[in-house]
Amino acid sequence: MSDQFLQNPRTAGRVIDGQAFVVTSDDNRIYTLNETGSLVWSLAEAGCTEDEVTLAITQRYEVPPEAARADARRFLDDLVARSVLVRE
Repeated sequence: MSDQFLQNPRTAGRVIDGQAFVVTSDDNRIYTLNETGSLVWSLAEAGCTEDEVTLAITQRYEVPPEAARADARRFLDDLVARSVLVRE
């Protein structure tokens, strides 16, 4: 079974004009996510897997699945490390 990625319930975030702004409560940092990051943030609202993020990136940007998977994995890991997302 694949890990689920969810928005960290201890964060506050908004998407404005397609760009996500997320505040983490542990360190009071504000993260401004690019278009891809905002897509991931939106998907994580209901919970998403790496496969779902990979598919969304592949469809939106027409990149090869291998490249999309590598990018998705790195980005998801980074957002978890920054406490923007949590992994279940």
